[in-house]
Amino acid sequence: MPVKRVNMNSDGIYINREGGPLDKEYLTSRRIRIEVSNDSYEAYVTVDERDPQLSDIQAALEANGIVYGIDLKELLTGISMPGRRVLVATGTRHTDGIDGFFVEARGRTGWEAKNRFGIRNFYAGDTVGVIHKPTTGIVGIDIYGRKVQPKQGRPMNMLTGPNIKRIETEDEIRLEAAADGNLSVGEASIDIIGEHTVHGDIDYSDGELEFAGTLRITGDVKGSSRLKVKHDVHVQGSVEDAEIIAGGNVTVEGSFVGRGDGTIRAGGNADVRVVLNQMIEARGSVTIGKESVNARIIAANSIFAKNAIIMGGMMTAGEKIEVQTLGGDLYPTTKVKLGLEELLIEDASAIDKEIEIQTKSIDRLKNEIYILVRDRIDSKNFTAEKLNQLKALQAELQRQNESVKHLNGKKQQKAVEISRKRRPRLTVLGTVHQSVTAEINGVRIPLKQSATNVTFEELRNDIIRTKNL
Repeated sequence: MPVKRVNMNSDGIYINREGGPLDKEYLTSRRIRIEVSNDSYEAYVTVDERDPQLSDIQAALEANGIVYGIDLKELLTGISMPGRRVLVATGTRHTDGIDGFFVEARGRTGWEAKNRFGIRNFYAGDTVGVIHKPTTGIVGIDIYGRKVQPKQGRPMNMLTGPNIKRIETEDEIRLEAAADGNLSVGEASIDIIGEHTVHGDIDYSDGELEFAGTLRITGDVKGSSRLKVKHDVHVQGSVEDAEIIAGGNVTVEGSFVGRGDGTIRAGGNADVRVVLNQMIEARGSVTIGKESVNARIIAANSIFAKNAIIMGGMMTAGEKIEVQTLGGDLYPTTKVKLGLEELLIEDASAIDKEIEIQTKSIDRLKNEIYILVRDRIDSKNFTAEKLNQLKALQAELQRQNESVKHLNGKKQQKAVEISRKRRPRLTVLGTVHQSVTAEINGVRIPLKQSATNVTFEELRNDIIRTKNL
């Protein structure tokens, strides 16, 4: 520890009238030796065997300007134990401020999605991270009674994109996703990107791939892969016996061909060029570009296949079906059903079930929040970790309440659709083969022979057939 030589007064007491740190070399053969640490927060005294008085040591400390943090008990210890170096004065150390820092949330992402595909899922309302504000530090006082100013923490400058909402409190800035998608974090920026592209194929070894936004795949979806996407899915290649579940539209530029284990479920529309043996279900419409063979296709609105052949399997639509060629000799069984009231009722039941599940989850969240709030009121040791947990639960409760509100809106919309009178129609631009079994609103279309360029509608439990213009 660096020290400086002290000067001796007429009483043989060595003092440092310059103040501040002393030289590292110890003084010997003196009655009193005083040392001060480099940071001026500690003073040490060593006395010889001539037993100086307490007032002598106090005078020496005062002469050196040491006036703060003096410990009388330790002064007496120094007198009673000659030759022992004793800490007799201690300042109050300053505490430097802490720089602001960012803590990223984990998100809702599996290992494969994050590590292979670079996906970190966040949904609107999720907390994506917290910017902790810098602290100012605490002023210290050295043994000379001087204030020691701490180093101030520097703020964390994090730029946020348009899909990030900033919620500021006294101690932190919580960053919340304002849209669904992939979290993108740079050195000093953060945003939610609504669209993500997988370059190449996805196969069964990737397991289930979930994405909160819109997913584009430049290759194929192979084997028994499973994709669960909040918004749209666009596959530039083909899809095999995979399952694709999307909240929005699904587009497959290639074929959807397999053993019959493949499924596409779209919350919007589905657009596929070729379908063989598979199932497509859309809450909007389904478009077939070239052909559908032995497939099951369900569309809440319409099925468009104006330039396509549909043979075998089953087609069900709520509003209309437009097809070039319907049925064929290779697949004598081709079933068509128009009018979708029972499917709408099924949708409403599914919404009721989802509302029930989320209501139970909300009740559980409320209980957990109540426990933490009571703990915050009653406990004197409510940790920062518990506070963060409480904030996360409150954010999740708000998100689930919004979700239930949205589901109730969908339920009301389904009720309106169920009550609406429909007049679906089947339009065949080319040939409808005699082997086709078709019905509209539960009324079977009599096909005694094949027909061309014809439209069928139901009116008062009867089938009306007209030639297309």
